[in-house]
Amino acid sequence: MNMTKVTLCAGLSLAFLLTSCRSRQEASGDKYRKIGDPLHALMQYEEALKRGKLSKEFWKNYTTVNIAAMGLRAKEDPTAEFLDILKDTVASLLVQHPDPANQATFGKTLQEIAAARIKVGSPDAVEGGFRFLQAAEKAGAASGSAAVKNQIVAAKLKEITDDFNEASTNPTAGIIADYKLNKLAIMIGGETPEMSALWTKVRKLNLNTYLMYDNDDVLENLGERPDARINKYGVLLGIVKYDAGSTATKIQVKAWNGSSGPIKFVGDAFTLVDKAGKEFKPSAKIGGFAKTDKDVVGKGDESKTGGLTFNHPAGTSVAYLEFKTGSGITRKYLP
Repeated sequence: MNMTKVTLCAGLSLAFLLTSCRSRQEASGDKYRKIGDPLHALMQYEEALKRGKLSKEFWKNYTTVNIAAMGLRAKEDPTAEFLDILKDTVASLLVQHPDPANQATFGKTLQEIAAARIKVGSPDAVEGGFRFLQAAEKAGAASGSAAVKNQIVAAKLKEITDDFNEASTNPTAGIIADYKLNKLAIMIGGETPEMSALWTKVRKLNLNTYLMYDNDDVLENLGERPDARINKYGVLLGIVKYDAGSTATKIQVKAWNGSSGPIKFVGDAFTLVDKAGKEFKPSAKIGGFAKTDKDVVGKGDESKTGGLTFNHPAGTSVAYLEFKTGSGITRKYLP
């Protein structure tokens, strides 16, 4: 055999080895990908994965069609739950198989889905939109995402400020304002300084109010059933008097029992917690706690008012009052 034939045979052998690494399913997926049909491409790539015969370009192409499929499905229904699963799948793929082009496309697609969800306008859709904005920031598309988030937060705070102002003549509006602030905090994953400033005013307004988010008057204005992450306390607290001193905080408190059975209204079951998470137990008890400290409050009933004093170091920044009962824990956040 002369050198030309040897070279030709070697070339054919190498070509066979390279093409044999790409299964028929992967090759079919490549064709669908190139003609812009990511859903069929994804089906073929999934089959290729099962067979385990993959080319070196497989993971890049597989990630590409997952991103494209996510964008395509979002056009049908931007609020679909499986989009969150696709989002997490692509994020995981990019960690394992980084690719700058896919990373950029992923960030842009996340922003587009976020905008579509937010446009739907329902509380759940807006919350889902924020999840995609946060994912877009992680994917490197922070600038556009931050602008959208700031715009929405500003609009929500204006709406909540209107509720707060209305509360001077309609106490229900104060409860609605608190609920919406809770919802906004869940949506964006925390508090902005502007939110904290408004929440201080709202909490001061609602000190002596039982935050019954599922009251008919509240539900009528919310447009949704109360979120269980917010409406989570069976026992509600009202602060009759609040005196925050430099080294001692005095609180007169009452409770409404909305739990499934009677509770003991016990002074020693209260704890004052500061913003650093440090806990303080009562150093003195008066009023409803002074004599027996064992009053039982029936289901659907309101307790007597009891007074508590909590000593703490100077400079303590108080966060909330906590009350433990047999049915669980309840908190009243303080201004």
